[in-house]
Amino acid sequence: MNQSSKKQSNGFNEMKAAPETLKYSVIACDVFKEELESLGGEKPPWSGIQYLEMGLHDQPDLLRKSISIALRKLEMNASIEAIVFVYGLCGTGLVGISPSRCPIIIPRAHDCVSILLGSPKRHSEILQKYPEAYFYSPGWVRGKRAPGPDREKHLRAFYTQRYGDDQELVDELLEADKESFAHHNCAAYVDLTQNEKAEDYCKSCAHSLGWKFRKLEGDPRLLHDLLYGPWDDKRFLIVQPGRSIALSTDSKVLREQ
Repeated sequence: MNQSSKKQSNGFNEMKAAPETLKYSVIACDVFKEELESLGGEKPPWSGIQYLEMGLHDQPDLLRKSISIALRKLEMNASIEAIVFVYGLCGTGLVGISPSRCPIIIPRAHDCVSILLGSPKRHSEILQKYPEAYFYSPGWVRGKRAPGPDREKHLRAFYTQRYGDDQELVDELLEADKESFAHHNCAAYVDLTQNEKAEDYCKSCAHSLGWKFRKLEGDPRLLHDLLYGPWDDKRFLIVQPGRSIALSTDSKVLREQ
């Protein structure tokens, strides 16, 4: 290892990596598109974003495969020095992912809601206070994946495309989907972008379901610092080449192995 590479590696190990000194790229769930466009401005510091389809956390193996493919593609670009993941644990879909050349940086968070709320701790506190809450955001509204008037139509088209003429199976899957959020009775909207159209749609979802509507204040600091630094060990995991993302049993959520 030359002196330049050694210096960079030591910086990551000490959790003092400064994004402004690196050429880094981003792999993000499409659910964050509005927030990343807002935070990036006209001249974002990162070298490109690779968006992946939202909702892949429902199929952790597929999510893992999709991220791994995107990671390998970016690592083929010799000018990229690090890669930021705008993901949380996401149903264990990130567990086992391992960089071969570039260090990766990922927030210590369970999912997108934890990131939008600023921390897993705040997410947990809100769930304790409102256990009936189902979380919405501009991205989930755009994708028509959250419970509401368009979800069944969206899923029926998706299942029909996948399973063809087996409408009995499609109906069973739709019924199972309804049961999956039957215990919720509150649409909790989290937004970092002041998207009034998305908020109004969330209200319409709550109305159509007979749920309460609750607007929660988002906290952009975790997402901002993921994109701009600093990458402190308390909030972020940095995984070195040859190591992999693993589940942590403590409050850190993720660890390197």
